[in-house]
Amino acid sequence: MTYSVHRGLAGVWLPSDPRRRLLARAAAAVCLAATVASCEQRPTLPPLPQALTLWSGIAPAFTRDLIGRFNQAIPGIQIRLQTTPGGVVVVSALDRGEGDLGLTQSDALYLAYRRGIEGNRYPHRNLRGIAVLWFSQYYVVVRRDSPATRVEDLRGKRVGVIPRGTSGEFSMRILLGAHNMDYTDVEPWFHSTNALMPLLARGEIDAALVVYPGVPPALIATNKTTPLRLIPVTRSVTNRLRSEYPFLRPVVIAPDQLAGQVGEVETVGADWLLVCRSQLSESLVYDLTRQLFEDLPALAEKYYEARAIDPYQAAAAPIPLHPGAARYYREREILR
Repeated sequence: MTYSVHRGLAGVWLPSDPRRRLLARAAAAVCLAATVASCEQRPTLPPLPQALTLWSGIAPAFTRDLIGRFNQAIPGIQIRLQTTPGGVVVVSALDRGEGDLGLTQSDALYLAYRRGIEGNRYPHRNLRGIAVLWFSQYYVVVRRDSPATRVEDLRGKRVGVIPRGTSGEFSMRILLGAHNMDYTDVEPWFHSTNALMPLLARGEIDAALVVYPGVPPALIATNKTTPLRLIPVTRSVTNRLRSEYPFLRPVVIAPDQLAGQVGEVETVGADWLLVCRSQLSESLVYDLTRQLFEDLPALAEKYYEARAIDPYQAAAAPIPLHPGAARYYREREILR
C-alpha cells in the first residue's frame, strides 16, 4: 500500500494515513513535553552578589568584623576591605566612585563636602552619611619633665605626627593652624601612634600629636615607664576652630584617664562616621544601617570603638544622610 505525506504539526512532514498521523502527533507531543520538563528541572543559578568596597584606615579588627557581619546577614552583597592611610583618602575615593562605603572623621568629611580637601579642591557632593560612630579626641603629649606647657611652646621642636593622608594628621594641621603655626614651625616626624610613644620616651622627639577614641593604649603603656603629660587645647582655641569646623567639639580629659595627670585637661575632638556614596540604593543602605545597630551589642562586647557608639546620636552627621539611613532612623523613632 502506498501513502502520501503532508506538512503537519510544527512544520513536521506527516503521513496522509489518519492513524499514522495520530501516532506521529503523539510522538511529537511527548518529545515537546520532555523538552519543556527538562527546561523546568534545570536549576536556576543564583545571581552574582553585588561587589562593594569599604575604605578604612582605622580600627581594623572592628571594621573586618563589621564587614563579615554585613556579608553574612544581607543577601546579595559581598563587601571587601580596602585599607587606606586614613579618612582624607576615603572621602575622595568615595566621591569619585572608587569605593562604596568608608570610615572617616567629621572635620575632614565636612570640609570635603563643603569645598573639597587636599588635592581635590571641589565640593564632594556624592558623599552621604550612614551613622556617627565614635568620638576621637586630640592629644598633645610631652614627657612630664618637658618645659612645654602650651602648643606654642613646640615651635622649633621635634613633633611626632601620625602619617600623612590620615584624618588625624589633617586634624593636627588644623590644630597647629589655630595656634598660627604649621609644619614649617616644627620638625615633623610622621609615624603611627604606637611608634611615636617609644620615640617620645627615648627623647628622640619632643612631643606627639595624636587623635584617638579615648586615651591611646600606647600612651598608657609608655606612661608606666616614662611619665607623660598632656598639653591642653584651650577653650578659646576650640572656639576658633569651631568657627570653620563646626562639628568639632570641646571635651575634658578627666584626671583618672592617665595615671599621674593632675587636674582636668581641655582638648577638642571629632566624630568618626560610616559614610557611603550617594548612588547606593535606598534599600541597601537601609539594610546596612539596620544591621549595624542589630549587631552593635555583640560588637561592643569585643571592641572599645563599638562601646563608644551612641545609637541615639548616630543620625547627627555633618553632611546629608543617605535616604536609606534616614528611613531607618525615622522608623526607629516611630517604634520608640
